[in-house]
Amino acid sequence: MATPQTERLGVSALDHFFSQHGWLFREQPTHDYGIDAHVEVVDNERPTGKLVALQIKSGTSFFTEETEDSFVFRTDDKHVAYWVGHSMPVVLVLYNPDTKTAHCREVTRDTVTNTGKKWKIEVPKIDMLANPEQSLHDLESLTQPEPYVQRLNRLRIDRRWMDLIYEGGEVRVTFDNWVNKSLPRYQVTIYTDDEKEAWPTLYAPGVGIEGMLQHFFPWAEFTVDGDEHEEGAQDQYEAECYSYHDAETGESFYSQDFDDWYESPTALVPVSDNGETETYVLILSLNKFGKSFLVVDDYLADPDAQEAIGFELE
Repeated sequence: MATPQTERLGVSALDHFFSQHGWLFREQPTHDYGIDAHVEVVDNERPTGKLVALQIKSGTSFFTEETEDSFVFRTDDKHVAYWVGHSMPVVLVLYNPDTKTAHCREVTRDTVTNTGKKWKIEVPKIDMLANPEQSLHDLESLTQPEPYVQRLNRLRIDRRWMDLIYEGGEVRVTFDNWVNKSLPRYQVTIYTDDEKEAWPTLYAPGVGIEGMLQHFFPWAEFTVDGDEHEEGAQDQYEAECYSYHDAETGESFYSQDFDDWYESPTALVPVSDNGETETYVLILSLNKFGKSFLVVDDYLADPDAQEAIGFELE
């Protein structure tokens, strides 16, 4: 069995591969049974909603059984049933840390073989890292871009952030609004104290800030980060209320105390504004839709659901 350190080598190699070619790589927490990461196709710096789920196996032990053209991977009923029934196309990736090569195959009813007690998948001996153009093309061809599937998939990859909020963590988003640009553009970063995910620049013609947030985070409500807003208000306070500086005492005097002058935000407003860009820092909370999705997704993703037990191929 691969050690945690060996497993990380495969995830890191795939993260580097997809990020290097402009695709979004999102490692998944343990709640998503048998899925290590989601990758999203990015076209001309725009996320497309076309997603592939990856099961990444790293270690030389996965390369001990082979045929002339393939490496043989063996697994159990539950994993095969879950992968085949997944809402996204699922791709098995075998990573060899010694040769630094990766080999992949989509998991479908046609690519898995029942051996009696278990299942096997033959993964071609083609290094996906050696020919990125072909590999990315092949992966994109697996995606299902129908709007219903795109929206469902986007909710599923955001599940990690919903869980953090549900468990009491603070999740924020930050972005700049380019006030003098005719074409609205946003580079969104979603983050906690321990992790962050930066998106490519998103172009949203005809869509305001609230519309953009509703489109990308339909499961959330937003409040302005009060600490960031108060800190950003210091410059404005200085400009409006500064009176004079006493050189002898080194003390500055103001026409009004900051606490009396400052007003906490009651709407979605920037925390700073330099005339060119308005910077927003917002704290996320789950709305009714987000809370309901957690319940529905738990039901849909349950690996012990009765219909997943005793999986058979026709």
